[in-house]
Amino acid sequence: MTSPSDRAPIYLMTARVAFKKRKEAHERVKWIISVFTSPSDIMRYDTKTMTRLKSELYGKSSKSDRQVIIRDIVSKKFISNSQLTLDEHKRQNNI
Repeated sequence: MTSPSDRAPIYLMTARVAFKKRKEAHERVKWIISVFTSPSDIMRYDTKTMTRLKSELYGKSSKSDRQVIIRDIVSKKFISNSQLTLDEHKRQNNI
């Protein structure tokens, strides 16, 4: 059992997101809810968020290679605490 101080905080963030569509680079500001705060950790460990961003930006009829890059975090707001620690969230992705 994890103590409340060990639990990972959940944040609502706005992030600058870049993607390519029809050989042209686009950039948007999108919302993200995650326990990870750095763009590289979100892209590596948070598959649910990345899948949502890909489907929002490309749509379901896109047949090309869908790459989404999180450039930086614009704002961050604390929402709540997770039931798991940050290490347990990272381990979930490896399974």
